[in-house]
Amino acid sequence: MIKVGQELIILPVSGVVYFVKKNDTLSEIAKIYKGDVEEIIAFNGLSNEGDIFIGDVLIIPDGKMPLRVPYIALTPVGESYFSIFPCEGKITQGLHPFNAIDIANSCGKPVVAVATGTVQRAGWINNIYGRIVTILHPNGVVTYYGHLSRVLVVPGQPVSAGDIIASIGNTGHTLGATGCHLHFEVRNAKNFLANYLVGTYLSWK
Repeated sequence: MIKVGQELIILPVSGVVYFVKKNDTLSEIAKIYKGDVEEIIAFNGLSNEGDIFIGDVLIIPDGKMPLRVPYIALTPVGESYFSIFPCEGKITQGLHPFNAIDIANSCGKPVVAVATGTVQRAGWINNIYGRIVTILHPNGVVTYYGHLSRVLVVPGQPVSAGDIIASIGNTGHTLGATGCHLHFEVRNAKNFLANYLVGTYLSWK
């Protein structure tokens, strides 16, 4: 049932949205959802069949939902798992797709890893996120840091909580009013910043 205030994801084509899980392959995803591997690669701007990571969101053009989809529980993660805010600044937008919070501050301000992990993606990804860093954490949770002006890590690099990984920016699809800000997502778990009201200023002090 659709509720007042609920945000809906409207696909640009007929198809299915899929969140990549551990051990997924593009060929298996295409088989389950009746999609075409080459079409999935082209539509999602992937470089090849292996260019997918845990937490990625794929659109499967003309995909069909199977009668039964395997149940995968979210990783139970308490706020204490994340030992630091991803940046300082004011929360300007509450939860929105995909499990994201926006934090505004001046372009160039530092962005840090919120927990120990390994960098998956680092650099320009598309015209939506702009420059991005994604980090896979040991418990399977993935954090996304989008609209960055500068990226300071590389794929495969291990990071610890508090390590500077990038700078706040306004690359990608940032509407004028949003300006310089960090788009922070948590995949496979609750976004711990959802506990804070819009307008709250996050500080490391």
